[in-house]
Formats: sequence, C-alpha cells, structure tokens
Amino acid sequence: MKTIIFISANKILGQGLSAAILSKAEIDFQLTAQFNYSQGVVGVDVFHADVVILDVADQSDMDYAVEICRSLRQSDRMIKILLLVRPEQEIVRTKAVDVQNAGLIDNFVFYDNSLTYLLAKLEAL
Repeated sequence: MKTIIFISANKILGQGLSAAILSKAEIDFQLTAQFNYSQGVVGVDVFHADVVILDVADQSDMDYAVEICRSLRQSDRMIKILLLVRPEQEIVRTKAVDVQNAGLIDNFVFYDNSLTYLLAKLEAL
C-alpha cells in the first residue's frame, strides 16, 4: 500500500480527494493530509509518505511547494512528488515545468484533469 500525503491550504479539496480515493477500493492507497505548508516536510516524515501531492493554487503556494520539494530531495528520500496546479496561471505552469526539469518533482497535473487521470498518475508513480 502506498501512503500519500496531500499538502494544501485547501481543506475542502483535501476532503474531496480523500473521499474519491476511499471510494476506489481497487486502488491500494492510503491518503493523509497536511493543511499547513510549513509543516509539510514534518508530515511526510510522520506518515512515512511514499508520494506527496502538493496543491499549488497560486504563486505564493508555488514558493512554498518549491521549498518543500528542495527539502525532500536534499534529504535523499525515495519519495515521489506530484504537483497539482491551476492551468490558467501561466507563471505557475511555467514554474511547474522548471521544477520538473530541475528534478525537484516527478510530475504535475492540472486541476482541470479528471480524477481518473490523477489516480492513474498516482498509480504510475
């Protein structure tokens, strides 16, 4: 079973994602959430996460996300990192590509993609 931690300031999105994952009995994921970016790395350690989903709603969230990714990568954890980004924000899209090219994340998914697509990405990690 993969343990996934969802790091976001958006509790409603986290609850929705959790309900969606729990409704898919065939998927072997355990989801937990951390609703405070500054505690994101601690949450990864506490829950022994295999996968991190970082919610990036805007540029300020991206700044937090990049710092979390740097910290996780510098500690040599064998963890997969997926950003969840809004497609309408060009700066955030560009930064997501940049951090992926730099090796700080494994992939990113846009908010407008289906839940099925997100779950497929998670399974592929």
